[in-house]
Amino acid sequence: MADQCDTLQPILNSDETEGSSTVHSKDGRIKRRLSFASEKNSRTAEESSMTCRLLSLQSVSDGSNSYRLSSEIDERRTDLIKISLESNNGTDVKGVPREEHSVPNTEEKENSSELPDIQGKTETEETSGPDVRKDTNFEEQDAEVVRKAQEEGCVDVVFPGAVTQDGCYRFVSEILKCILYQRQQLPMTYDQLVYSQKKLQTSKQERGAVTRRPLHSADLDLRKCHQTLQELEELLQQLEVLFSMSRVPRVLLLMGGSLILPKEMYEVNMEALGLATGDQSLRASSCLRQLFRTLFVADLLSDNNPVRLMPTTVLALAHRECGVGWFRPKLQFKVPTRVKIKIITLSTEGHAAKGEDWQDYVWFQAPTAIKGFTN
Repeated sequence: MADQCDTLQPILNSDETEGSSTVHSKDGRIKRRLSFASEKNSRTAEESSMTCRLLSLQSVSDGSNSYRLSSEIDERRTDLIKISLESNNGTDVKGVPREEHSVPNTEEKENSSELPDIQGKTETEETSGPDVRKDTNFEEQDAEVVRKAQEEGCVDVVFPGAVTQDGCYRFVSEILKCILYQRQQLPMTYDQLVYSQKKLQTSKQERGAVTRRPLHSADLDLRKCHQTLQELEELLQQLEVLFSMSRVPRVLLLMGGSLILPKEMYEVNMEALGLATGDQSLRASSCLRQLFRTLFVADLLSDNNPVRLMPTTVLALAHRECGVGWFRPKLQFKVPTRVKIKIITLSTEGHAAKGEDWQDYVWFQAPTAIKGFTN
């Protein structure tokens, strides 16, 4: 059985036959010759080619970077030899394609590593710088608002654009509600009063029983609240009509005393307010936020002295031929000068009251005064 089998006898004695093997048959003839690429020769050839490439790179580099480049080339040479050995064994280096197994330019590498740091510094300077300046500007503006309110009794609110005529009405109505509450003429805000009044009326309707019983203090307060709300709602409705019929540059709120000598006086001045319609005007909600933020920073309406209940009279400056019927014209009225007035000035940035002729405008007085109440 052993005599009939072919035998495989490799021949590895000489360099020429290294990596080859010959199959001898029983009769001595050559049946098949197998040859293999010499791993030693291939590795030597690849190492020599890599060394030549590295030496050429080392000779091209300038003299100033020669020492640093040579040390980095030695390190690269070792890495490349490892890469070539692994690639010959059939394994690729993770994340490194074979085409990219080359030595990068060290100067470009250093520059690229320095660029993110420089960009990061500039980005931090650009982002942090304006924010710090913005905060400083806001603090300076707030300090100036407080100083002007305390010393001059005036608050300036400058809008970045024009507003609508309806927006002017909303400014005046919200300022009126705020003053009545801040000056303790209303026990709570206008919106809270309306909500509580509706809630009480609903509860009464649900009970449905109408019985005659003596009036208590709670019932009297409820009647006062209902009467004050009715007067205030009527005033606000008529103010809206007036603003729709004429330009209203000034509004006065006189509290207590008389028209000649009130206890307190507030003015909403809108002479330098630019008017526009549609998309060319600012939203009233954003303007209201700016307005009340400035008012609360200025703290114009607070007073440590106790405030008693007093009637509030509203006067508005409008065109004499506007045709309004509810307000009564006061042709001889003059703004009182013997009482300290607190002015809220609303204006548009870059807009001045130039060419406005207010001679045809007269004061109109609301026929009813708002009477405050407490719970």
